[in-house]
Amino acid sequence: MFDSWAGQLSPNDFSLFSFPSLCFISTAVRARLAAENLPETPMTLFAKGANHALGSLSEKAGYNVLGLDWCIDPAEARRIVGDKVALQGNLDPDLLYGGRDAIEAGVKRMCEGFRGKGGWIANLGHGITPGVDPADLRWFFECIHKYSLL
Repeated sequence: MFDSWAGQLSPNDFSLFSFPSLCFISTAVRARLAAENLPETPMTLFAKGANHALGSLSEKAGYNVLGLDWCIDPAEARRIVGDKVALQGNLDPDLLYGGRDAIEAGVKRMCEGFRGKGGWIANLGHGITPGVDPADLRWFFECIHKYSLL
């Protein structure tokens, strides 16, 4: 589930307007899977810019994975959510324009931030932009392999 505009809402408005809908969606999907005798499926929520809500999202929203944008340190996000959910993210996608050194430094910092308890999925903090050189994207993946295994 992607709520790419979540960060445009104040924390109060997010809790009034977006949070209930996100909870409804996860509950309804799980109920429908159960009604159809289908296996449970892990669900990911990316509420871009709603880092203020990570605690409540991890406890009450019903998702297995929370995506992070690049505006929160992964270690801080992990501190907030504990091991209740896996985390996904969170490299600033603009670093893919910064050259190999910037990409490697960013990936290393991201991987170090996610170390510790709880699962995580390496990813960008939002989508990839059209002008990214495929060789730089390849380097991003190579750096993930290098630093996530340490």
